[in-house]
Amino acid sequence: MNRFLLIFLLSFLWYSCQQDTQSSQSNTEVKKILEQAEQAILNHQSMDTDTLMELRMDYYHKAKIFNDSIHQYRSHFYLADFYQSRGIYNEAMSEYEKALQHRSDDTDSARYVQTQVAIATAEIELGNKYKAADILLNAYSIAERNKLTRQLININGNMGVLSLSLNSYGEAKKSFHDAITTIEKEKLIEKDSVDYVEDYINYHMFLAKAYQAEKRSDSAMLYIDRGIVIANHFKDIEGKAYLFELKGKTQIAQGLYAKSYESLQKAQTIFKDFNNDKQVSKIMYLIADYHFKNDEPTEAIKTLDSLETRYNQQQMLLTDFYEALVLKADVYKSIKEFEKESFFRQRAKDFNDSLLASNHEDIVLQTAAQYEIEKIKNKYAALHEKDTNRLYLFLGFAVVAFGVFAFILYRQFSKKKMTISEKVIEQVATEEIAKPQKEIQHTIKSDKTVDELLQKLANLEAQEFYLNPKYNLYATAKKIDTNTTYLSSILNSHKKMTFTEYLNNLRIQYTLDRLEKDKKFRMYTIKAIAKEVGYKSHGSFSRAFKAKTGENPSTYLKKIR
Repeated sequence: MNRFLLIFLLSFLWYSCQQDTQSSQSNTEVKKILEQAEQAILNHQSMDTDTLMELRMDYYHKAKIFNDSIHQYRSHFYLADFYQSRGIYNEAMSEYEKALQHRSDDTDSARYVQTQVAIATAEIELGNKYKAADILLNAYSIAERNKLTRQLININGNMGVLSLSLNSYGEAKKSFHDAITTIEKEKLIEKDSVDYVEDYINYHMFLAKAYQAEKRSDSAMLYIDRGIVIANHFKDIEGKAYLFELKGKTQIAQGLYAKSYESLQKAQTIFKDFNNDKQVSKIMYLIADYHFKNDEPTEAIKTLDSLETRYNQQQMLLTDFYEALVLKADVYKSIKEFEKESFFRQRAKDFNDSLLASNHEDIVLQTAAQYEIEKIKNKYAALHEKDTNRLYLFLGFAVVAFGVFAFILYRQFSKKKMTISEKVIEQVATEEIAKPQKEIQHTIKSDKTVDELLQKLANLEAQEFYLNPKYNLYATAKKIDTNTTYLSSILNSHKKMTFTEYLNNLRIQYTLDRLEKDKKFRMYTIKAIAKEVGYKSHGSFSRAFKAKTGENPSTYLKKIR
């Protein structure tokens, strides 16, 4: 009876541990879960508000459950960045402050400077330019004292943006020039392309905007075209779209209407591929402006009518819709339809007044209904509470179970019977673990289809299936007409590796072979190489590469370039 009760209690504890994954994860597993949640945010390119918020809240929820300070800092930082991008500045500032609570105690830390720079950018967008300048100057002194190169470049770029907003074009150009020069002189892209390529492209774009503001279109075009070349080289597709948008604006200012239309169409195509509805609407507004200035009022009105539909579907920024109403009034004025001009002129005024009356001057960038965001936050708050309650319930059961277990153990020793450990190991380990493994091994060795499945795997390898990031264990098993358990067993038995190891081995070997034969491939960034060979994140690629070769990809590339 005692023996049966002991086995029951141990089985219950094992089952409870399996059910409460949060309480039983090893440090390695926890780190992997948090890194995957963060990579989901970094890899997501869409501008869909619900998805962006879901990913950030999922990351925050996991960081909080596992009580990981670094990831809690990052999760608050990502949430703040999301709110700032949506113009919800009160929430953004609140999340930045929470992020600071999870930084290291040292105010000289890179995390502290990074957060202060982000707060400064929000202050710039709110129009608090001098407050932003004070924050940036303080952050600059800390970054310079501690030689935080990455943060110094960010501060320089933000000082340029600030100067640009204050119409101090000379100072703005100097800041952007200094940032570009530092990246080039220190060869920072060669050292870390992931962190610096986006900044390098953006500073070319902002430098072009400064020249454009000075009506020096030729100089603006020089840096726009240079930025496009860089974006092409490093495969920054979205960055290229923004540059084409700026190029179209500049060409309209130059009177090069045919070329401007071509540039805007290129930008619109890319933004459509990225499902960036707000930027598509911006491009449509610029195309309507192109038609207006190219003396095509009918086409301009047709495009502006489409924008009204997009606004009603929440696919357009509020400020852009106001500009569209003003442009529509100007178009009707040009064709002497003064009654319609008056109607849209008044409508634009009323719309602007309603924004000011509703205090929208602080949230004009908001593109999602606040209640939708709150709904997602509430969902994850409830999920966190549920997981916490489950943890407490499990701990309560565990305490009771261990109490009973200890009591029975004491009685067993007092009667000098066989020890509990011998019985449990004999009954549970031998019968429940060893037997199934033997059965699986026997099945694999005796099953006549093994050779057939291995041949199908070889055929898939020849087709380079592993370059498709969608191929996981399930998809591969389905492709060769088997199940995941059987495929895993075959790989373990015949190739002595797990499916993940098998996939990584194929991808890294392909990478090494192609780097040896293809000179152009050697010039790709690590991020581009990772994507080319089937990885969703450069981090996963780097870990797999080092595991196989013993070297980081960056070190290896330097040797062969």
